[in-house]
Amino acid sequence: MSPRLRHRGMLLLLVLLVAGCTPGGSPQAPAAPQQDESGTARASLGDLRTVDPCTLTDPAALREFGPAENAGTVSLDYCLLHVKLANGSLVQLAVGELGPAPDPRGNPVVPRGSLRIVQDAPLPGHCTRQILFTDGLALRVSADLLAGDPASGLCGIAEAGAEAATAALGQRRVGHRDFPANSLALVDPCEVLDSAVVQQVPGLESAQGRPSPAGHQCAWGEQVADSPRVQLTHTAGDPPQVLHGAAVEEEIAGRRTVISVVGGDPQLPLCSAETAHLPFGATGQVEVAQLVVAVPGMTGIDACEFARGLAGQAWPHLPPLAP
Repeated sequence: MSPRLRHRGMLLLLVLLVAGCTPGGSPQAPAAPQQDESGTARASLGDLRTVDPCTLTDPAALREFGPAENAGTVSLDYCLLHVKLANGSLVQLAVGELGPAPDPRGNPVVPRGSLRIVQDAPLPGHCTRQILFTDGLALRVSADLLAGDPASGLCGIAEAGAEAATAALGQRRVGHRDFPANSLALVDPCEVLDSAVVQQVPGLESAQGRPSPAGHQCAWGEQVADSPRVQLTHTAGDPPQVLHGAAVEEEIAGRRTVISVVGGDPQLPLCSAETAHLPFGATGQVEVAQLVVAVPGMTGIDACEFARGLAGQAWPHLPPLAP
């Protein structure tokens, strides 16, 4: 399992220079200096696999913009809030996903103790703030306009969300979910699907899996629209469903699986394979293993053939449904 998936304590290395038995031997060397890890993601959040990102949110901090409510679970990595603005606009705030820290040069940076908040330049309908840890990781807080006025102050909402998350980190209010031993949350997707299998997808002949910081995602290829790519995500939400005519339910490796051309357009070369795992929460939601395959230059039907084959190789390596 990738080292980034394990919650480890600090290790202090003591280097001893051992001389002979005579009193005139070399003295003991001083201990190596202890590295300050107080501002790292692991020191701030604990076990990255089990963080409950909703404990980093505070709907009261968004009150000046409008009422905020939890929008339901769609990911193990971030929490979704919906904010209804006074002008009728609806804004979605996503808090908690970890990723590589951006280069802060060129963007305003606000220090908050050992952490820093980077104010990314806004995009149409989108604004992000990133909380930088000292170990090269960042926690994203993003506001997206779902409906209404494009001039709805998205950056103010993202800023308030980032300040609330930073306060929760500083006050050590980060909560953790209690997952059973056979939960998808505790399994590295990069160990579920072998890179040698993914390399059979055209354009990915030399691709190696790249795990996400919290260990819930593994990606092969460049994650951009015109590149072949595969991503296996361990997530949570509603059970997989057949939602359109370009989707089908079938059994793969003994598991009920929904194969679906993303968006329902067979000309779009993007397909997902999803299978449910354990119950998640108390609202009928489940853990989900989600495999997404993109093969630019082909069709959605082609992408689904690759997704079907990869699922057949991955599903047998998922944890058992019964512990």
